[in-house]
Amino acid sequence: MPVVGIIAEYNPLHRGHEYHIEQARKLTDASACVCVLSSNFVQRGEPAIINKWARAKMALQQGADLVIELPSAFSCASAEYFASCAVQLLGALDCVDYLCFGSEEGQIETFEKAAALLANESEEFKYLLKQGLDKGLSFAAAREKAAQIVLSAARQGEDFRSDALGGSSSGPLLNMPNNILGIEYMKAIKRAGCPIKPLTIKRIGQGYKSALRAHSLSSATAIRSHISNEPPGNIRSDSFLINNLSPASLEILSEEFVQGRGPIFPEAFENIFLHLVRSAPKKALASLPYMGEGLENRLKDAAIKSTSLKELVSSAVTSRYPASRIKRILCALLTGLTAELLDTLKNNGYAQYIRILGFNDRGRSLLSGLRKKAQLPVITKPADGFKLKNPHGVSLFEHEIRATDSYVLGCPSARARKGGLELTTSPIYWKAD
Repeated sequence: MPVVGIIAEYNPLHRGHEYHIEQARKLTDASACVCVLSSNFVQRGEPAIINKWARAKMALQQGADLVIELPSAFSCASAEYFASCAVQLLGALDCVDYLCFGSEEGQIETFEKAAALLANESEEFKYLLKQGLDKGLSFAAAREKAAQIVLSAARQGEDFRSDALGGSSSGPLLNMPNNILGIEYMKAIKRAGCPIKPLTIKRIGQGYKSALRAHSLSSATAIRSHISNEPPGNIRSDSFLINNLSPASLEILSEEFVQGRGPIFPEAFENIFLHLVRSAPKKALASLPYMGEGLENRLKDAAIKSTSLKELVSSAVTSRYPASRIKRILCALLTGLTAELLDTLKNNGYAQYIRILGFNDRGRSLLSGLRKKAQLPVITKPADGFKLKNPHGVSLFEHEIRATDSYVLGCPSARARKGGLELTTSPIYWKAD
């Protein structure tokens, strides 16, 4: 029977995510579902609202059978790095038949054409991309414009939807976050020669970035915004959350809040970020991932003048360097991630090991076969990370320790801010009633 893979953040897991898991299993007739879950820092350059083990528990209770970690070096990264590491992890399991991702587009054929273009960049595309960058556009904006021009020119005689890259109700293909990730997943599959078959399910409900509070099917952004803006209280009786989260997810979220392990928002690190940027030598800032020439000067000046995280980010943002990139740079500074380490990991296959975050009985059956067939070392116990023979794996694991020790500093409760959580937390085992 087939196994379907899902790549997710579940920040937190809501009704739309439930729909995706259910449809992914139904579409593939899967006997098991493997979830690659973001670590404690997520793709937009922010801490997750609750930690990865709590979110893994949510995933297990909503239909995942095995949850593995997307390390923070790649979970808090550009779409290309995020997708490349996640796909490498699924491929390394050697048991996943399908990757099913949610998208605003909803048509896999459209992704096939775009991924083919971007995975094998033509000279025309490279020229147009450079032209956009020279005009001061961000990489994402320059790539979108170049792809639109090249694909428009290639449409003649092809069965390619004329609205796929602009003017559709869902917006341009390369300007929607889940679409962008979908293309990156397919690029990663093509480049790795991975036998996993990609499928997509059209997102339902509010858009990924929408902060609108719908009766149900609100985005994770809206849910986090609601939690941030509402006075503290018993969230189990919050009607908005009741409508947008399953009882299981709401219970897990509530327990994390009661224990003082959440909610964690970027503002919890506000003074830390300001201090780190103000005190770091410009040479150290220049060594961070995603930096551009001279950006260290702009970031340093912004930190000196700013009194809040919002002000720091907005002061550093330019047309070439959007807010998400600035925030990823700040997270890299917080967790000690350098461009050199990230490049080393990238040049050595991205993923270095398979870290198990949680499983149920069906997931345990999958695990029993992984040790023999998996193409990467499998970490089920925290101590296993130090037993890795690959030095790049050890470096990645050590970074994960630093990332988690940094993450817990944002916990509302002082007792939850102790370090060492990475070395004392075992995978979640969830047994269905």
